[in-house]
Amino acid sequence: MQRQLSEINDSLYQSETEPIQIDSLQLEANILTLYYSCPDNPGELNLIGSTMLAKSFPPIRSCKLMASSPKASSHNSTPFHGSVQFDIKPLSHKFIKDAPTYLQIQGWPEKLLFIYPE
Repeated sequence: MQRQLSEINDSLYQSETEPIQIDSLQLEANILTLYYSCPDNPGELNLIGSTMLAKSFPPIRSCKLMASSPKASSHNSTPFHGSVQFDIKPLSHKFIKDAPTYLQIQGWPEKLLFIYPE
């Protein structure tokens, strides 16, 4: 599975997205694997974070899973299931070893605690 690099980008974060349901996820070090479902094949997916951080300890960064380009709806009767991996280092609030950041990913009910690994 190819790993994608997550990014912080407010203009993309503010744009509308197609509904992508996160079914489960797995975090190992700085690699986040998302298992998802949606009405149609979304093509390439990106994990986009907001530049804003909620004032808490650790800080909370809002994120969302987005298709890189809008797809024409094919109205499939069965949902598309897939998985994607992201390097989430760019979403940390500090790029130093053991710096904690909560990631609140749209479509996932719980905050995810990420500890910067290096």
